[in-house]
Amino acid sequence: MTEPHPFDGTARIVRRRRQVNHEDLISNRITGICRVPYHLRKLNEEAYTPQVISIGPFHNQEDSKRLRTTQGLKEEYSERFWQRVTAEIKDNISRFVKEEGTKKQICEFYGEKICPSDDSLPELVLADAVFILELFLRCRLRDGPREDPMFKESFLFQTVIDDLLLLENQLPFWFLEEVFRRASLVYRDVSSVRQLTFEFFKAFNVQNISHENFDVKILHFTDLLRVFLLPQSLWPSSTQSPQRGNKKVKLLYSATQLQEAGVKFKVSSNKGLTGLKFENGVLEIPCLELYDTTEALIRNIMALEQICYIRNGYVTDYFQMLDFLTNTTKDMDLLCDRKIVDNYLGDNNAATSIVNNLHKNILWVGLSPDYCDLCESLNKFYEDPRHKWKAILKRDYFSTPWRTVSTVAVAILFVLTFIQTVCSLLQVL
Repeated sequence: MTEPHPFDGTARIVRRRRQVNHEDLISNRITGICRVPYHLRKLNEEAYTPQVISIGPFHNQEDSKRLRTTQGLKEEYSERFWQRVTAEIKDNISRFVKEEGTKKQICEFYGEKICPSDDSLPELVLADAVFILELFLRCRLRDGPREDPMFKESFLFQTVIDDLLLLENQLPFWFLEEVFRRASLVYRDVSSVRQLTFEFFKAFNVQNISHENFDVKILHFTDLLRVFLLPQSLWPSSTQSPQRGNKKVKLLYSATQLQEAGVKFKVSSNKGLTGLKFENGVLEIPCLELYDTTEALIRNIMALEQICYIRNGYVTDYFQMLDFLTNTTKDMDLLCDRKIVDNYLGDNNAATSIVNNLHKNILWVGLSPDYCDLCESLNKFYEDPRHKWKAILKRDYFSTPWRTVSTVAVAILFVLTFIQTVCSLLQVL
């Protein structure tokens, strides 16, 4: 059975921290990608490695049987795409790819000397771009052959979707747009690559963002996946994005500890992975659905934020907060009971391990200002003895109607006994 998308529903989709002490170590947003750093990759090699299909140069030369099996499929898709255009258009696209300006932009996108050589890189990128465009068109137009294994074998299609979202498996989005524009393909209700992309990855678009009103510059598909999880005020092009300072604040208490102090946990109506809120003793947290593929997708988004958005790592912030809250399996049990985590792994121990390990080797520059304030508020709430006593009284004496009745009865009996004792003493005196 093909599993649902990891971010379907309300949100799709630190044990050791590397401290950042110097501003010159903190990079700004860049315009391309590079390989996932070794200190992140070594923690979970499979999370960054395509399972069935290689896109771009980073995994093209790998001698992997699982990647070679789809090479013929890519060639068949490319052949069909070129049949959709005239010979003149094909020549025009080929000339565009061979232009020095195009080759330079492509090489700069990957940011390093890679194999194959820079001379053959544009042709490789074109072949992969054509495959992706043909895949998108077949999904949109439903005009692929019946024997197409991509749709005949549902597990393959799902795995290809996951592979297309891996950080090292990306093409420049501007290149996809330019090839599609030059192809001059005209189909009913198909206007752009952006539209095709939104439709193809619609299961991850949990906030139902419209491609028509979406003016954010997209680096690649992993970048788009991250944007799907953020409110508009935190999109890369937004001028409202809060800049974090040098303040580093931790949440000192786990979910069960906070509950014992009287904090109530509630799943947020927020469809993205931001917007934790603490008001009137209630902590609202956006829901996370955990599937087998969720860890890989989250690790790739967090790696992207380490490379491109180190000062605006909002998805990383969310999982930092979950890590603070989850020290033991009992904490995860509480989050699952409150529907803050929907665990489809079948084991809360596994879910706890995933949440606790996501931040290993992450360069930590502190949380966003809102989350710093949130942590300080929760710490103060826990450390206020009034909240603890109130929670103890409610838990031990007023947690059920019967306990409430019993407590009230005992209190009345105590008062009556006290009055009787006082009256007896007064009579004696």
